[in-house]
Amino acid sequence: MNPNPTTQPVLEVLRQAAGVHARHRAALFLLRSLLCLVALIPVLMVADVLFHFSGPIRLAGTLGLVLACLGLAATAFGMACFVRPPMLRIARLLESRNPALGSKLVNILQLADEADRESASPLTRQLARQAVTSAGSTLHLESLPALARERGLRRRALHTLAAPAVLLLLTLCGGHHVRQEWLRFLDPFGDHPPFSLTRLTILKPLEDEKVLYGASAIVEVRAEGHQPRELFLTANPVVDSAKPFALPMAPRGDGTFAVRLENIRQPMQLTAHTADRSTLSRRRLLDLILTPQIGPARVRLTPPAYTGQPSRELSFRFTALRALEGTEIEFELGSNRPLGTGSILLETGVGHPVTFPLSHAEEQNAVGRITATESGRLSFSLVDVEGNHAVETPTSALTITRDLPPALSITVPEKNALIVEGLTFPVTIDATDDYGLRSLRLHISINGEFLPLETVAFDQPDERRSRLEHPLDLAKIGASTGDEIILFAEAVDTRPEPQITRTDTRRLEVITEDEYNDLLREQTDVAMIAGKYEDLLSRFHDQVEAQREIEQKLAELFEAAEADPEAEELLKEFSQALSDQTDLNRRLEQLANEMADFGRDNPVYDFENELQEQLEEQAEKLRESAARNAEEMEQALESGPLPPETPNKEMIQGMADAAQAQRERLEGGHQQTESDVLEPLEELAQLHELIKSFTRFKELTAEQQQLSEQSKAYENKPELNAEDRLALRDMGARQRDLARQLEQLSRKLEADAEAAGETFPEAAASARNLADGIQSAGMSGLAREAARSMLDAKGSDAHPQAKHLHEEMDRLFDDAGEAGQQAAGQGLDRALRLTRGMNPGDSLRQMLLSRNFRMSPDDGQSGAGMGGFMASSAMDGNVQLLGGESFMNGPIANSIAGRGDQGGEGTAGGPTARIDRPDQAHLDSESARRTTTPGGSSLLLQYENIADAYFRRLTTQP
Repeated sequence: MNPNPTTQPVLEVLRQAAGVHARHRAALFLLRSLLCLVALIPVLMVADVLFHFSGPIRLAGTLGLVLACLGLAATAFGMACFVRPPMLRIARLLESRNPALGSKLVNILQLADEADRESASPLTRQLARQAVTSAGSTLHLESLPALARERGLRRRALHTLAAPAVLLLLTLCGGHHVRQEWLRFLDPFGDHPPFSLTRLTILKPLEDEKVLYGASAIVEVRAEGHQPRELFLTANPVVDSAKPFALPMAPRGDGTFAVRLENIRQPMQLTAHTADRSTLSRRRLLDLILTPQIGPARVRLTPPAYTGQPSRELSFRFTALRALEGTEIEFELGSNRPLGTGSILLETGVGHPVTFPLSHAEEQNAVGRITATESGRLSFSLVDVEGNHAVETPTSALTITRDLPPALSITVPEKNALIVEGLTFPVTIDATDDYGLRSLRLHISINGEFLPLETVAFDQPDERRSRLEHPLDLAKIGASTGDEIILFAEAVDTRPEPQITRTDTRRLEVITEDEYNDLLREQTDVAMIAGKYEDLLSRFHDQVEAQREIEQKLAELFEAAEADPEAEELLKEFSQALSDQTDLNRRLEQLANEMADFGRDNPVYDFENELQEQLEEQAEKLRESAARNAEEMEQALESGPLPPETPNKEMIQGMADAAQAQRERLEGGHQQTESDVLEPLEELAQLHELIKSFTRFKELTAEQQQLSEQSKAYENKPELNAEDRLALRDMGARQRDLARQLEQLSRKLEADAEAAGETFPEAAASARNLADGIQSAGMSGLAREAARSMLDAKGSDAHPQAKHLHEEMDRLFDDAGEAGQQAAGQGLDRALRLTRGMNPGDSLRQMLLSRNFRMSPDDGQSGAGMGGFMASSAMDGNVQLLGGESFMNGPIANSIAGRGDQGGEGTAGGPTARIDRPDQAHLDSESARRTTTPGGSSLLLQYENIADAYFRRLTTQP
């Protein structure tokens, strides 16, 4: 039904008023609802403080509030836009708010309805329209919509806004906990721990701290406020779907707790909490460094099969590596990450680098193999399964060693030798190889005819050292005097391409025993021969002392048995003494056998045959003494109880008496042997020194004769050229050296004469005469004067001076030297034949052959021989003698070498054996030769070498 035009303005105004009223009612509804929602927020926070809502509950609460706000806003919007109250209600509302209206608005609405009712009469409808028009004309319609507004809406709005303001003020003033509650609801699943009286803070690891994959980390948590009794750490893996796990934390007593996480293989969120999880810390992300780290490495070296060496595995620290050529080298590199691929780069400096792959062996290990052929530089690189490259690229130097040829030497004989016919000696070959010997061969020929090969083959591949000893029996192979024996050896190693080594040739010339002795006599003297006898008697003396100790021990046991016959230690000590006595008797038997077989059938000096007879007699006495002591021991043991009973005093006394009797016999035998053997040796050694001094003066005379004859070539030359001056300077040096030797010989003659004066007065007197003649004639001065002329290249003066010195020396030798040798021969004969009843035989001639000259210890000259200068021998220095003789430095040789001024060689360390027997490969097979460095004798002698060098520098033509 269309509204009546007369009522249209009124209805329009009422509609406007209804809209205003609906909007105000919607605003009022929204304000009241928001006030309730604001009041609900503290309630939810307090509930969360009390009950520690979980994230979903807090999310539900937050979403509920947001949805409630949205719902209320939608409801208010609907009310404001789509909900209109009835016209009649609005009319009554407006009339109630403006009494001046009365009931006009209601009446207008009723009359309008009557005017529009079709069932009414036209008159009624007409009258109604007129009434509506009349009533509407009296209304102020523009003021009616304002009456529909809600009174106090502004005040209500202020009240509603005050609640959020109060809530904001409480939030700002409430501190951390209130703000934390807001965050818990605004970010329900964020890292916002609930309210607690205990505050937990993760100190380690730090923010953004990362650890290596597979490494460990220590987590530290500090508790503030109320201290908990225990804490736990929950680790929640970030990447994988692995379940979180919790670990108890250990308290440290200072409010901190700690726990160690091992083998961390993925990032994880860490949260510290109490057992009931009422207190939580903020979460801390423990991230990982995924770059592969090269960890422990090992290397396995497998040498070539021909070496026979086993593989060996070593810890590899990427240091220098050495391997034999052909060795298989296997590297095993570990990492903290699961490995994918890798490589080994070998740079040899020649050509392009060679790359070897590293294959995946285990999850975190990679293996690479190379064959050692060239030295170079190794570089290692790794990549993990995710394609991450290791930052470090370790390097190592690889050094390839080569299999060297064998080392081979003929140990015996050490050099070319003169060997006595009929001798048997072991040819000793020593061979070594760095990785193994395959065979060793010895070649022997006699006068160019080779004997069957002596071959040693090695079955084991790792035979690195071998000694071949071949007993060469000269009689068996038919070698006689004058024959030449040639020796050499060959060794082959186990290398696939065999390497051979061959020794130098050894030449052995077979000589007679007489020739051997004559050669020895040139290099030795009585003092050196005496050493072996002194050593024998020294060992005899040791047995005497051992017998004395047993005797003293038994005497102490006897005293102990008298004090306590039942002492437990008596049986043990008595048994030990009995064992010591038995061992001593056995050693005495061995010493007796050695004495009986001492020396050679054809010794160096004839008088040694007499000494050997004395030793044979003493050997028989030693055997008899040992046998007698054994019988006395048996008698003493039969007089007492048998073990394990304690020995009685009678038994101990019987053993002590037997020990005492044997000690007395041994002492007497030792004294007798010293008198029969050592005393004549000592006397003969002193005499031999005198004989050698006379011989030495004779040789110096011959040397001076040569200088005189040679200098004559430059006597009458009017002008000397450079070669002449050089020749004279050389003769001058020899002449000056002869002057020094004359001084030394003079002092030595005096010392030898003093030492031998009591035993050999005639020879000593001749030695003094010779020394006095050297000094009175001023021979050393004459020699230096001639040397000075030679060094000054004064040929006209040098020859007369050298000739004059020779004449003086020749005259002196005729007067005193030959007389001294004759006196020495007479003294030798008297000392041996008349005094001791010994046959000297040809000993004097033999002693005259010696060229082992010793000078005084302060001669300023070193040489070969025990303690001084040794003249040139008839033997080549590269040839040794093989015949079985031995020499030792003993007290006699040392006293002669030192002459009481200083200890001779060997005085501190005991006698030193010098044996030319080839079966003693570890000893020097040359005849006894010693070297000392005596002190200087005068200022002139000390500076002569310097003066000579300075003179040569000035006179040498450039």
